Amino acid sequence: MANDIDAPYARAAAKVSDNARLLHTKNVESVTRGTGTSIRGVYCVKVSPSAVRDLSTAAIVATLNNSRGEITAIGAPHAYCGNATDTITIVTSQSNGSAADRPFTVAVL
Repeated sequence: MANDIDAPYARAAAKVSDNARLLHTKNVESVTRGTGTSIRGVYCVKVSPSAVRDLSTAAIVATLNNSRGEITAIGAPHAYCGNATDTITIVTSQSNGSAADRPFTVAVL
């Protein structure tokens, strides 16, 4: 079970390892690997419905943890995560754009 994350001003937040293990959490139910793709670095962060009603209009921020590269957070339903409306799709890559598993933190403000 993941520990609580210190994020008093976030509605939901998670710190995630590169192998999709939920390390610290606030109002995040689970993290899984993306489906429908063989690309590395695709994660599905399922947010508790009591925390956020509409992720597509929420302010979402994401950053890589102790790692150089790129990260994208998608709040709208995406095929990589089964078009789920309660899930943030995270895509991470190396600095050159090559798909790569990276540890990250994501928050919904």
